[in-house]
Amino acid sequence: MDLPLISVVVPCYNEKKYIEKCILSILDQSIPQVQTEIFVIDGMSNDGTREILFRLQKEFNRFQVIDNIKRKTPFARNLGVKASTGKFIAILDAHTEYDKNYLANSLKLFEEHPDISCAGGPIESVGKNNFGKATALAMSHPLGVGNAKHRFPDYEGYAEGACFPVFKKEVFDKLGTFDEELVRNQDDEFNLRMKKNGMKVYLSPKAKATYFVRDTPAKLFKQYFDYGYWRMAVIKKHKLPMSFRQLVPVLFIMIIFLSLFLSPFIKVNFMATIFIIPAIYTLTLSAASVPIIIKNGAKVGMLFPVAAVILHFSYAFGFLKGIFHFTR
Repeated sequence: MDLPLISVVVPCYNEKKYIEKCILSILDQSIPQVQTEIFVIDGMSNDGTREILFRLQKEFNRFQVIDNIKRKTPFARNLGVKASTGKFIAILDAHTEYDKNYLANSLKLFEEHPDISCAGGPIESVGKNNFGKATALAMSHPLGVGNAKHRFPDYEGYAEGACFPVFKKEVFDKLGTFDEELVRNQDDEFNLRMKKNGMKVYLSPKAKATYFVRDTPAKLFKQYFDYGYWRMAVIKKHKLPMSFRQLVPVLFIMIIFLSLFLSPFIKVNFMATIFIIPAIYTLTLSAASVPIIIKNGAKVGMLFPVAAVILHFSYAFGFLKGIFHFTR
């Protein structure tokens, strides 16, 4: 088919380790060059990212670097959207490498499903070290992320949102841009606005992309703490209840702390009940790690429960902090 012009927006900040592979994979897309325009929105990176960008820009002369002096992600996304002239706008992540047919196959989904406003592929998470590999497995496992469809690399069908979405430009014409008050989760909030307006999202594994997960416990904890914290801001803005998937880790943390708080007032013969839920939790994660150990080795398999615990607890702690902050 005659593909329409598509605008590609890549927000980035201090992505020295990943930005070159990301940009090269976008430049290598199978869509004809004349039908694409590419904007890299850099948050004034200071780790060498800008030097890489300017070198690639000079070498290929196929993308524009736009400075994001406010440095936050929603400002970057909006700068890119406002600069875009394409009939479709792709918001791509700098921490990711894209299959050469990612954009082409995403666009084909609009032909196959005329009712959709956004398309993309489910995320395929990978890690570079043992902890990263364990994190990638946790991020695509029901015990790690519940029923988050976009996290399962083989999923095809309608979903809440796409990790690397391709939008019809008319979506922004109707809904406006991303909420710049949300440092994180501005994509979740935008997806909610789409849903409220009857707009659908469709994912297909034909649109392949490889996302590089955080490779240390501290980086992973901060990432999901921020997700939990800013999720509360989205809930408050739209006055929505939490989904069961988002509620589970928060309830789990609250039950544990409530049990510990009440333990002095519980008779000794009932003290064992305090540890039932943590014990079940630990045994479940340990059992899930067995096939991972067999397939991926002991080092990765034994880190799987660690990564899952960080995902759950960091999100829960962030959400609890968000409750106290955003409800004041």
